[in-house]
Amino acid sequence: MALSGYRYAGDHLAQAQAAWDVQHQNMGVLELNIDRVVPGGKELLILALQEFTVPGRSVGKGTLEYLNGNTQYAQRPEALDNISVTFRDFPLQNARGILNEWFKLVYDEETGLMLPMGLVKTTGFLVLFGSNGLAERRARLEGLWPMKQPETAISFSNGEVMSMQIDLSVDRVIWSSLANPQSGNAA
Repeated sequence: MALSGYRYAGDHLAQAQAAWDVQHQNMGVLELNIDRVVPGGKELLILALQEFTVPGRSVGKGTLEYLNGNTQYAQRPEALDNISVTFRDFPLQNARGILNEWFKLVYDEETGLMLPMGLVKTTGFLVLFGSNGLAERRARLEGLWPMKQPETAISFSNGEVMSMQIDLSVDRVIWSSLANPQSGNAA
């Protein structure tokens, strides 16, 4: 015997309308504030964005034994995984050139020089939009820097769009508006 109809039908979600609108995967953007290190790069990379994954934080787990039992406790936070980003390559817009210039600050192939991280790292934002385009939730990304240049893969078997996948190191992901989404007009 079913406990009640609402547990299975989902009618209560339909009645709530916009309050239960789900987040869609194509309603987000990654903003990399790289204009300080590569002028004009921020907007172009937003337009070239194909997909990205931002990691979540995890903590280690320890066990404290006592008498005939044990208890578990949280240990220090583990380092964040990399942000994986894929951009589309637009030759006339120089998307690959922007990524290359940023990476050259990390390691210059010609000179072998590496700048201090304080001059290379930047910040960014992960912004999630609601289906109506009005509500948005944000996370501030701190300590971003490219860990590799995008690879170049040529294939004569098809005419697919060339993409550029890079990994970005990130120090912190700080969500600022999960509980109360901001209006699209808010800064």
